[in-house]
Amino acid sequence: MGSAVTRRDACRLLGGGAMLVVLEGGLEGAGGESLAARLSIDAAGAVTVFTGKVEMGQGARTELTMVAAEELFVPPSRIHLVMGDTALVPDDGGTFASLTTPLTVPVIRRAAAAARALLIELAAEKWSVPAASLRTEDGRVLGDGRAISYAELAGAERWKDPVPENAGAVPPADWRICGQPLAAVQGPEIVTGRLRYSADHSRPGMLHGRAVRAPFYLAKLDGFEGAAAEKLGAKVIRDGGFLGVVAADASTAEKAARAVQAKWTGEDLPSLGELYQRFKENAKAPAPGPPGSRYPGVFEQGSLERGFAQAVQRHETRHLIPPIAHVPLEPRAAIAEWRGEELTVWYGTQVPFGVRQELAQAFKLPAEKVRVISCQIGGAFGSKHRAEVALEAARLARAAGKPVKVVWSREDEFTQGYLRPAGVVEVRSGLDASGRIVAWDFHNYASGAAGLAVHYAIPNFYCGFHRADSPLRSGSYRSLAAVANTFAREEHMDELASLAGRDPLEFRLAHSGDARLREVAARAAERFGWGRAKPGAGRGFGVALNIEKGARMALFVALAVQAGKVKVERMVMVFDCGAVINPDNLRNQIEGALIMGIGGALFEQVRFDRQRLLNASLARYRVPRFSDAPVIETILAGRRDVPSTGAGEPPITPVAPAIAAAIFSATGKRLRDLPFESQLAAR
Repeated sequence: MGSAVTRRDACRLLGGGAMLVVLEGGLEGAGGESLAARLSIDAAGAVTVFTGKVEMGQGARTELTMVAAEELFVPPSRIHLVMGDTALVPDDGGTFASLTTPLTVPVIRRAAAAARALLIELAAEKWSVPAASLRTEDGRVLGDGRAISYAELAGAERWKDPVPENAGAVPPADWRICGQPLAAVQGPEIVTGRLRYSADHSRPGMLHGRAVRAPFYLAKLDGFEGAAAEKLGAKVIRDGGFLGVVAADASTAEKAARAVQAKWTGEDLPSLGELYQRFKENAKAPAPGPPGSRYPGVFEQGSLERGFAQAVQRHETRHLIPPIAHVPLEPRAAIAEWRGEELTVWYGTQVPFGVRQELAQAFKLPAEKVRVISCQIGGAFGSKHRAEVALEAARLARAAGKPVKVVWSREDEFTQGYLRPAGVVEVRSGLDASGRIVAWDFHNYASGAAGLAVHYAIPNFYCGFHRADSPLRSGSYRSLAAVANTFAREEHMDELASLAGRDPLEFRLAHSGDARLREVAARAAERFGWGRAKPGAGRGFGVALNIEKGARMALFVALAVQAGKVKVERMVMVFDCGAVINPDNLRNQIEGALIMGIGGALFEQVRFDRQRLLNASLARYRVPRFSDAPVIETILAGRRDVPSTGAGEPPITPVAPAIAAAIFSATGKRLRDLPFESQLAAR
């Protein structure tokens, strides 16, 4: 099927009998979209819900299913989600930044609540009774001794009306489905291998493609000789600076790509030390960003000059943040198919509408001529925002005149994908005679503005993000720069506590007036047993607090250091993200983020020389293993009186500073750069 889809085609594709209106909404389901753009009810009473969000293991499919089921008074098994198909769903923005829960859940909730209200109204009109006398249960409207199924009411013209802003949702206190644990709705398909990812799909007449890669990280194609590849039955294709092959099967394509004799001009990379220096030399002045910017580049209050004049102690720290890789379990893969000037791409992307725009621009097409179908994603962590592999498949498919599948190798994932940005963070602060912070000067160079603001009560502060170019391909990573900024802030706070002669937790709480943060800190400290065991002789304890994306969290860590190696033994986190929709999935997200954070804190780092990445394989790039996982205790605050915030990203942010504090507790050594084990080995 090409990218043009009729409404009847869409209904047939989804197996539904009801007529479906497919509209493209604005970012995060902006107002004005019709109810039919969000959901449809078929002749059997099954509900289909449409969202631009995607599932990549974080639980969005299950969460949105629960929300729709809650509001429609049907079991979750009756809900089917269509996700990330640009021809069928509204544009809800990309699946990133922990925004599905705070922004898309309310959109789905409002649409489902509006559908329930409409169904009641339609039944009331049919029976000539007051709507207030009716109720819903198990996919039916009940009242006056009668019952009518949703399916019998779903064909009304009023489904095309806009979703009202004030649709009455079920209050959290009355939740029956939300707030309770629910296993992943695709769990059986996942564990039996029936779930299909991008690489599992195929198209009739499909060829397999492979890019011809340069031996240098930065390279320009000068020319090539493809005779050896063509003898294998492959076709060699050049499109500007891109060179690739297509063949009847993946094995032949891989052999042919290696057989192409290409000539490249390489460009040297700087060393990591030179890169850090370049960031400082070429940094741009911080800018606040446009009004409403999600990550402003400047936060300031009071007067630094006045604050430092009051200070009796000053402290400065510098923190180096190396590039690291995402390492999703599933390498990227895409299928591209052209029909005339219409392009359809199957690709597990976090940002289907953004990838559609990239493809449209690359091939000078109107966006409506490009359809992106986001497949199930086997992990992403921020790595699958862009169209890289989809562009390769589309270029090869256009030249070959047939559908083409491209599957990246693990080395491609490291070398062709983007990395977490490297950066430098510098912090200056001042303490007054009472040991309170009166000045805070914080500068991030190159790694990003997320998590930049200081959440402690400090009268005079400046926090600025300086943009700087990097020769390394850089992009989003789980929590963006909040890992770097939280590490630098919390490590600096730990050092200030030492200077002031205060307990690290007590010092932090003395600078926080946030009641929810104080509560999670107190609960976590009690559970951990903070202050009851003595550190030293290679065993230590650390703490870090944070407020990120509206969530409050406190993390306590116990670890051992021996022969330059760190073993994290125990982690206790209390996490408050407001009303919890699926506690089981939330715990999974928190525990996964904590383990992932151990890698970035202790040993993960992309290494490179002047020409190439040196550890672009799982044999050489270490990620956390089962043996690295500590005992993890997760406590959910579960406040139904507070709107839900996102939780997939924030829990990773306090890991590095809590571990750094525990290493200091164990050894007396302050480690200010990531990752820590390389510094311990050097000392």
